[in-house]
Amino acid sequence: MKQVLVSKSAFFSHVAIIEDGRLIDYLFEMNNNQNVVGNIYKGKVMNILPGMEAAFVDIGLDKNAYLFFDDLLTKKFLKEANIKKKDATNINKVLKIGDELLVQVVRGPMGEKNISVTTDISLTGKFIAFIPNSKDVNISRKIRSPEERKRLEEIGKSIIKDGHGMIIRTFAKGCDKDAIEKEYQMLSKIYMQIEREYKYSYSPKLLYKTNSLIERLFLDYIDSSVEEIYVEDDATRDKFRDMISALPGDELKSIKIIRAERVFENFDIDRQVKMLFDRKVELENGGSIIIDVTEALTVIDVNSGKYTGSRNMEETALAINLKALEEIDRHIKLRNISGIILIDFIDLKKEESINLITAKAKALFRDDKTKTNVVGMTKLNIMEITRKKNTENFYNLITEECSHCRGSGRSLSKLYIFIKIEEIIKNIKFNTSAEAVILKVGCILYDKIIKNCLDIIAEIEKKYNIKIYIKKDSNILSDEILVGKMGSLSYIDSIKDPV
Repeated sequence: MKQVLVSKSAFFSHVAIIEDGRLIDYLFEMNNNQNVVGNIYKGKVMNILPGMEAAFVDIGLDKNAYLFFDDLLTKKFLKEANIKKKDATNINKVLKIGDELLVQVVRGPMGEKNISVTTDISLTGKFIAFIPNSKDVNISRKIRSPEERKRLEEIGKSIIKDGHGMIIRTFAKGCDKDAIEKEYQMLSKIYMQIEREYKYSYSPKLLYKTNSLIERLFLDYIDSSVEEIYVEDDATRDKFRDMISALPGDELKSIKIIRAERVFENFDIDRQVKMLFDRKVELENGGSIIIDVTEALTVIDVNSGKYTGSRNMEETALAINLKALEEIDRHIKLRNISGIILIDFIDLKKEESINLITAKAKALFRDDKTKTNVVGMTKLNIMEITRKKNTENFYNLITEECSHCRGSGRSLSKLYIFIKIEEIIKNIKFNTSAEAVILKVGCILYDKIIKNCLDIIAEIEKKYNIKIYIKKDSNILSDEILVGKMGSLSYIDSIKDPV
């Protein structure tokens, strides 16, 4: 059974998608919705870097966005600029400081890297992605039936008009023309409005805001394989009902939308989410994988551990590597690991064994929602994979550079601190009658909380009606957050020096 669990905390929303109780996808978003990937802006060129074949574009955010030369050369841009593609040999030929551009964010800020934008605009719906200024009709590679691909292509070609094309998404499989045409017309109207605002507004300006987490979840993850959606509030439940009822046909009408409390705890999802914080992941067959994330790349090491299941070394190594690959695929997607990924497998001698590992890797990543390329295996049994970067990976979100070791290590980020404290307070709220609690932390974490986290702690106090005191404990040398004392407010107040 495939189920979707939606939970909202004091400061962010997160979604777990589980199949037979096992976490297969995890999404989250801060409540202030800082996600900018997909947003469309009217921007102004502020600087051109000929040596980098790139430009900095002001789109109204704290930092200027980065526009690569290759992301500039769209048919629409060249047509409007009256430039032939053969003449666009470098960025200075097509762009100058002060030029105004219609751009869309394709990658959010990651570490020291700026937001990246493109002039290749698209609008995503449930059935199609609307592609302005294109006569093409492309079909999702996940629709593999030649007959269905041909049928959908004919439908698409009969619908497109005004020089705007489309990509037919996986969910359109089996859809009739009316459903696809209705969405095409809706997205076409949105784009016309964007064009009008672009024409009559000053730069920089936000012209189109990307969908919320719930809307993106519906567009990209909710299909007929989902049987139940659990939510914690009426507004989210009603939102799902409205989106499903607006779709033609009955394919999603059978999905049960259930209002419940503490859905993550009820399904024991917190334990599985915590696993995403771990460097070492144990495999069911006794092996393990070690995941090390750096600024430049991610290295994943496969270890045999306690596995003793085969008669010879080759069979043992192959069995562990195949099982590890399944877990690696899962963690790359769950943790949103991107960029260059190197997997150091246990050594294999036979070419057929290496080919089997490579074929399985390609099969596993073929259905990845993020563009992923299995480059191949080296003679040292190291597999190279590249995965498109669009948002920060999970590890960098829940940790940050440690000032005490000057960047050579990582410490817990504010996000993780918020998650951990709210988890503790939520358990106290639903399992005790305590009105106040003293949380004990080490010296480094204490300083970080006092300097940066008191506003969020105040929100957690208000949400759960529990007073929180933070106490420094020099005996705690790790990033642990421990419950010291809890009870009535008068009892905790009577304890000497609770803060």
